[in-house]
Amino acid sequence: MLQKFENNAQPDLAASRLALLRAAMDAAGLDGFIVPREDEFMGEYVPACGERLKWLTGFGGSAGVAVILKDKAALFLDGRYTLEAENYIDTESLSIVPIMQVSIQSWLSDRLKPGDKLAYDPRLHSIAQIEKLSTSLDKQDIKLIAIEDNPIDLIWTDRPAPPNGDINAHANSYAGQASIDKRKDIAAQLTSENHDALLITQPENVAWLLNIRGDDVPRTPFALSFAILKADASVTWFINPDRISETLQTHLGDGVTIIAPSDMTPYLKNIDGKVVLEPSHTPQYFMDILQEKTVLGEDPCSLKKACKNPVEIEGAKKAHIRDGAALCKFLHWLDITAPSGHISEIDAVTFLEQCRRETGALKDLSFDTISGSGPNGAIVHYRVNNESNRHLQPGELYLVDSGGQYLDGTTDVTRTVLIDGASPPAMAIEAFTRVLKGHIALASARFPEKTDGVALDALARAPLWAGGLDFDHGTGHGVGSYLSVHEGPQRISKGGTQPLMPGMIVSNEPGYYQNGEFGIRIENLQFVTPATEINAGQRPMLGFEVLTLAPIDKKLINPTMLTPDERDWLNAYHKNVVETLTPLLETDTITWLTQSCAPL
Repeated sequence: MLQKFENNAQPDLAASRLALLRAAMDAAGLDGFIVPREDEFMGEYVPACGERLKWLTGFGGSAGVAVILKDKAALFLDGRYTLEAENYIDTESLSIVPIMQVSIQSWLSDRLKPGDKLAYDPRLHSIAQIEKLSTSLDKQDIKLIAIEDNPIDLIWTDRPAPPNGDINAHANSYAGQASIDKRKDIAAQLTSENHDALLITQPENVAWLLNIRGDDVPRTPFALSFAILKADASVTWFINPDRISETLQTHLGDGVTIIAPSDMTPYLKNIDGKVVLEPSHTPQYFMDILQEKTVLGEDPCSLKKACKNPVEIEGAKKAHIRDGAALCKFLHWLDITAPSGHISEIDAVTFLEQCRRETGALKDLSFDTISGSGPNGAIVHYRVNNESNRHLQPGELYLVDSGGQYLDGTTDVTRTVLIDGASPPAMAIEAFTRVLKGHIALASARFPEKTDGVALDALARAPLWAGGLDFDHGTGHGVGSYLSVHEGPQRISKGGTQPLMPGMIVSNEPGYYQNGEFGIRIENLQFVTPATEINAGQRPMLGFEVLTLAPIDKKLINPTMLTPDERDWLNAYHKNVVETLTPLLETDTITWLTQSCAPL
């Protein structure tokens, strides 16, 4: 199994570990210390050696930050995790603070006094984060101090070794563009802006630029590394030279120089010219090193990577057909077996992974499967473990959010189904239908160029708002090409300021969650494409083409709530699912799929 189900959070150790940290803080004359979830690469996934927040607090989610003071400690989490964390955190030692309601700055302002010293590891906080925090604390004369030695690293005696896995070339037949052409393209942009170099601090951008993939972290196939791209299109890659095989060196070519990470700091101190740093993803550490050489700006790799080329789009389509067939096999099995009450959340995860493995193309999951039945489905980022595992029961809603990593594409799909045998909870059908209406509104949207995710977010929420409902997560995130399942800069949310552009892949996943009863989410991936022209239309329009192929449970739909256009969209979508996937399925699953996708 790729996915494990042990709960190794160890919240019972939080009190003793906090005591050790406070002793280290006291010895250094510090009044507080910030512990983010991120490592120095600031990605969603971190290797075991970088799980400082989990080691200290027991929290293992993908986003969070702890603030440790002499007599208080708080864990700041967003709405995805506040409910779940209560089950796994020592709440006597740590208070859980909803970060959307209480900012770290305001919490600190109420608890620190002028002259107090708050420390942070500059390798683990972005330039933008430190600027924001410093501006707030300076007003109260609270000292924000960068420290060279992270005290957690000093007290974490059994800390795992850094990853040292394989790094492989990502063939042009999947990438769609040679690395040297990408480098020349970005270098030309640097030259046009009178910049001498670009510091690339996001490992997925290094992977995209060099057309390489790795296995340093779970679920995202990149190697943890930094790189410098110069205006002459040469690259200095900071990676252990022992990890570069002859085959990989040949793939990289003469324009890529390998330098060990231990030599990175002196290299950067001696570099000439102006170096572009992206403030939202670059650790403050690099700005401290480069100082007057720093130019703050966007990493152009991010936007180039987000706009998939035709080869990558074709690969995404193939990956979703393959993945859709596996998912339909799973949903057919679930429909037959779950009403017995003998199928657990872990059983479902296990069988779904088996279905994807049987494609013969699965490289990894794109994230740990969310498999939530009944009340567990209301926990937005629920991860089943041996302790939380429960059996699916007739009449319950079951939410499964999953995806796969394939050489030609990355998938992410959510379906919510009714387990047959009893009536669903009150409100479930109305809520599901409103979620579906929002999903269809976004999927069928037409919008002018330069429209951003904020503008589109409301389309998916409007049907829920009309019923007095909403959901506390974004509507859509970007998705990579055999890279990160959560990719920027594009997103469809209340903070999605990047205009959507052709080739961008985004998710469409409105939802509704009734605490203690059920959760609903319907998610497809779709990519931005020029919309069909309309007679007398005055502006070029963009739209979406759906990638995901899987039935939407009609048992949870109230057809009278759908407009004729919404009904037509669903019927056309289901027709395409059947026609596309039938050649890959066995007879009994074809029969089930045809019935599941019959027109409303």
